[in-house]
Amino acid sequence: MKRYLAIDAGGTKVAAVLYDEEFRQKASVISGSLRENTTSRDLIEKHIDQVIAGLGLDGGAIEEISGTCEGSLIERIKTICEVKSVRMMGELELGLCAAGIFGDGMLSLSGTGATLFYKYNGKSDGTGGYGASVADEGSGYWIARNAFIAAIRDDEERGPRTVLTDMIPQHLGFKDRSELRTAIFSIYGHKHHSPVACVARCTPLVTAAAEQGDEVAAVILREAGVLLAQQQLYLVRKHHLPDDLPLTISGSVWRGNTIMFDTFSAMMREQSPSRPIIIPRLEPIMGAVARRWHETHGRLSDADIDSLRENFPDYRYDLTKMNTHR
Repeated sequence: MKRYLAIDAGGTKVAAVLYDEEFRQKASVISGSLRENTTSRDLIEKHIDQVIAGLGLDGGAIEEISGTCEGSLIERIKTICEVKSVRMMGELELGLCAAGIFGDGMLSLSGTGATLFYKYNGKSDGTGGYGASVADEGSGYWIARNAFIAAIRDDEERGPRTVLTDMIPQHLGFKDRSELRTAIFSIYGHKHHSPVACVARCTPLVTAAAEQGDEVAAVILREAGVLLAQQQLYLVRKHHLPDDLPLTISGSVWRGNTIMFDTFSAMMREQSPSRPIIIPRLEPIMGAVARRWHETHGRLSDADIDSLRENFPDYRYDLTKMNTHR
């Protein structure tokens, strides 16, 4: 059986899936970030080792590596396996393909970082993606950082009370709000994650708090939806994008609670009521697999997507469900 490898390297993690020519999953792995601007060289090497081990790569041929990835991982794989082809995709194409869009479209990506894209009439562009050091408004890092700020303000009695003040220390391995300060400082000496990753990994807490009725968390999520819509609409205005250009979303931050998505989609529909807004049913990494399926079969029907969801159960994308194992 021929083997293919799909990779999606994001700001806090890298996902890799090995599958065969019948689109059956052979192995998959999730590891930490490979980003040099947020992750030490030692951690990057450790994460690469984890990917290699998790995929069980010990020789043989790989027909194609596709997806998004820093070169260091691919170069290491080449020292172990015969890699016949490398076909990288940008985040835009990966996200569009995961939603079954194989032509023009727009993408609102919110993961650790946030970037808004479009592709239309042979042109493509984006906004956002400035990184955690500057501004990634509407991103997981932005949401979690605002949660930390809200917890600090609550703790110092200069802001509204929020359950985030208890949840953040508990997530970081401490008791409760009484250890908030100690918990925050612990992220700077974490052995396995960078400070940016430690903060971003708290994003699901905001969703969980909002589900409990915490208004502070709900406000953060609504503001994230507004910021993402404002950036997407900037691209629409700047490039005169038509109302029938489909829009989809990508990234882990959209999942688990619809507050952010409902705010975002309402703002988009105010400007373009007829615009198709497609919620993907596959994780972004599956965009590489979906593209090869589309090229092989000349289609990607709902039944085809069902088949991919069945064969790759860890990479289903459901707006209202978080993947707790991630």
